[in-house]
Amino acid sequence: MNRFFYKVLSGGLFLFLTLIIAFQVNADTLEDQIAEISGELMCPVCEGQSVAESNAQLARDMRAIIKTKLLEGDTKEEIIDYFVSSYGETILASPPPRGFSAILWLLPVLSVLIGAAIILRTIRAYKVEEKK
Repeated sequence: MNRFFYKVLSGGLFLFLTLIIAFQVNADTLEDQIAEISGELMCPVCEGQSVAESNAQLARDMRAIIKTKLLEGDTKEEIIDYFVSSYGETILASPPPRGFSAILWLLPVLSVLIGAAIILRTIRAYKVEEKK
């Protein structure tokens, strides 16, 4: 009886701790959400800096807008869409893969595939030579 009790107790404790850790990992704070969203937006007045990195007044205002919208219950996508509608797609740190930018998204994948094909062809050529 004691062994069964300890197994149930240890299993329950393990489950309880797992759930606590899972909820803490998923529960981003408001500041974490602001940092995540502002990291995906480029500062319109600073060259090469995201809204999260910039200390410009406009970037501070944008972070305040993000905070207000999060407190109002807007989702990350809604907030990003708000800024895209105001500033255009150039506000995005990672533009969506359309048009020319699609080529830029696909180029690394194509490079890896072409490289793998060359390596496989070379290996097969060596195997054919060894059999002769």
